[in-house]
Amino acid sequence: MKEKNMECPKCGYNNDSEALYCNLCHEVFKRASDYNEPSSFYEPYRAEKKHWKKWLGFDVALTMLIIVGLGLWGYKFMEKKKTESSKTIASETILPLESSDIEFSDMFSDLTKFNKKVAYPSYEVEHFIIYGKKEDEVKALGQKMELYADMPVKIGIGDFGFWQKGKVHVYIHNTSRDYQKITGRSSQTSGYSIFKARSIHSYWDTEYLFEAVIPHELCHLILHEFMKNKAIPKWIDEGFATFVETRYCQAYNLEYQRLLDIIKQGKYFPLKALDNTDITKGKEIENIHLWYVQTLSIVTYLLDKYGSDKFFRNFLTNLRDGKNLDDSLSAAYSPDITCIGDLEQKWLEYIRANKQTW
Repeated sequence: MKEKNMECPKCGYNNDSEALYCNLCHEVFKRASDYNEPSSFYEPYRAEKKHWKKWLGFDVALTMLIIVGLGLWGYKFMEKKKTESSKTIASETILPLESSDIEFSDMFSDLTKFNKKVAYPSYEVEHFIIYGKKEDEVKALGQKMELYADMPVKIGIGDFGFWQKGKVHVYIHNTSRDYQKITGRSSQTSGYSIFKARSIHSYWDTEYLFEAVIPHELCHLILHEFMKNKAIPKWIDEGFATFVETRYCQAYNLEYQRLLDIIKQGKYFPLKALDNTDITKGKEIENIHLWYVQTLSIVTYLLDKYGSDKFFRNFLTNLRDGKNLDDSLSAAYSPDITCIGDLEQKWLEYIRANKQTW
């Protein structure tokens, strides 16, 4: 039997020595190690950091020789690539794209050139232009897309001029392989939003294309324009987009609840590690899903507990205006929350004492 010597500082109840929170009042026990580096559970997902070597004992002549050698190799390599550029662009995509002197990243920022290359039929409505080779399906999707025109107001951001900047371009590729080749996204993704081009990419056979994928990606576009394309912490960006997705699609709710139960039991990413976590490195798909559900749960907590006005007008506006994460949290949620450590503690207390639903 575990020794009971973890006394709750809030209610005085004597808990097991390894308890993470009080079994009587649900007070979370905050230890010094709580907000340090991720534990072994998160190790496979740790984002790699580059470290410079601290010793400088190279011989100058040898160093120069290496630099010159690499320069010559690089020059020959680039010359070779120039002669092969047209072949590369045509061969690395499923679609019959002609050779060109522009890269795909350039085409994404110039939709006129991109549309000429993919040559998809399009269907235009008031707020969207939908592109795809399946003309009947494109038209049917276009006729439903206007349901999302009120999203900025519906999700709590309000009318900040999103639609005055133009229509959103929605590209639905034939297959998952087409989508991966053109966008460079992994097979684990089903949607991709490109902020500067105000465009969304997905493919026909993805699950819940209209109900989940499109609103999720459209939310990314709206949020980034509200933030004036300033950097947004990943957990806010994905957590909020997933939150909005649940308002349009309830298909994954039972799975979200199951994963939330796992999080409640203590298997979660420390909040300070969320943005230093590369979930694409993990081999266990459930751990990737845990990351998304955790970000969903945190954003849901902030919106349910404190309301959308504090979330957008105080918290995100301060982030957009250059304040760091802790200062932005404090400006919106003080005295309850003044830093990321407070947020972690309050969030854990909340989900263990309340039922979150989507």
